Amino acid sequence: MKINLADVNWAAVLVAGAAAFMLGGLWYSALFGKLWIRMQGWSDEKVAQMKATMSPVKFLFGMLVSYIVLAFALELIVVTINQRGPVAGACLGSIIWLGPAGAIGFTTHLASGKRLGAFLIDAAYQLVALVTQGVILASWR
Repeated sequence: MKINLADVNWAAVLVAGAAAFMLGGLWYSALFGKLWIRMQGWSDEKVAQMKATMSPVKFLFGMLVSYIVLAFALELIVVTINQRGPVAGACLGSIIWLGPAGAIGFTTHLASGKRLGAFLIDAAYQLVALVTQGVILASWR
């Protein structure tokens, strides 16, 4: 397989990474934040303790960089197999979710001892994020 970095749309990679980051912020706060915390089995005290020991800048920067790396990896697939258009991007994002994200995430969940609801919230976010990134990357050619 030949990968040509000259074909990478760096602007699309940054936008797709930022889109997944923003979607994650919305997903884990306004949409499902309280439910997700409850599904983790965390008390209000535990959440407060975690927030007190975590650097918000380090946390948010780490998340953003991770989503940009994910978008870059997805972009490499998009350009290598020459995917074009929103439907192709959505299908690619779904396939990537089904295999690596969904399957590996579920095996991690099985060993975690956490409620299924926590996995479902995470898995649904990962699906939406990957589809969103796939649509952006395959459409912005």
